[in-house]
Amino acid sequence: MQIDRLFQIVYILLNREKVTAKELSETFSVSTRTIYRDVETLSLAGIPIYTNKGKGGGISLLDNFKINKSVLSNEEQNNILVGLEVLKATEYEDVNGAILKLKNLFNKNNDNWIEVDFSNWGSSKEDKVKFEALKYSLVSCKTIKFDYYNSSGDKTSRDVNPIKLVFKHKSWYLKGFCLLKNSYRTFKVHRMKKVIVTENTFDRENYNLKEEKSSYEESRSLINLKAVLNPKVKYRIYDELDEKCITKNSDGSYTIDIIMPENEWLYNYIISFGENIKVIKPTYINDIIKNKLEKILKSYK
Repeated sequence: MQIDRLFQIVYILLNREKVTAKELSETFSVSTRTIYRDVETLSLAGIPIYTNKGKGGGISLLDNFKINKSVLSNEEQNNILVGLEVLKATEYEDVNGAILKLKNLFNKNNDNWIEVDFSNWGSSKEDKVKFEALKYSLVSCKTIKFDYYNSSGDKTSRDVNPIKLVFKHKSWYLKGFCLLKNSYRTFKVHRMKKVIVTENTFDRENYNLKEEKSSYEESRSLINLKAVLNPKVKYRIYDELDEKCITKNSDGSYTIDIIMPENEWLYNYIISFGENIKVIKPTYINDIIKNKLEKILKSYK
């Protein structure tokens, strides 16, 4: 189609200072006369394209031309590139090519002000393979199988219809419908092992994540946790908690007041602070922590 060829001609010229009509005619398998007609069409459309005849001549665009100047603002261009950089961080296939093309179109080849990397230090090739499998299953609506380790280290085998991949609070999560539990579940990707994409397909239209959210809110047990922490661990306090729930006390200690789900993860999280934390409420949490620590000490005897 002519419109496709016209766009490709402009893209080629954005990547090269000059090209001859003969080169373009060979690229698109058309006559040089057709190429010159295309040049005229682009010129009439407002594209600053011109030709120089003779030795060393060719077809060129005016310097610093941006094809989308009348379509996208500078802020919109940057937003698109940021979105693609985020997509790149998920190991999405071929996104580098899209970024390169748009940077050329937007004339932003020297914009190296953002790099997004969600991977952990020392992440392995296994992580990349896992994300490739998740991406394929999400796009093709195929059921996946995997082993899952919960916060207590217990392993279960799951068959899940994946619905959405979510990045939240420094971690990736997969939202989907678990066929084992026959309900919506959210899985921490890091705890998913041996991910396999099956040949079984599902209809995404049959699932509603709003139901998943309400089901999750009803099933979890929320508590108002209040605790005092030693200033020795202040680096963790501001890294891991919202500053709105943190109060600095006159003696240098910190009080946190936050709503959190009560589960094994919370108990282990409190224990990870060692002697640098004291739970104020609910008080029964101290008894749970004490019993867990006693079991740990017995295991070392």
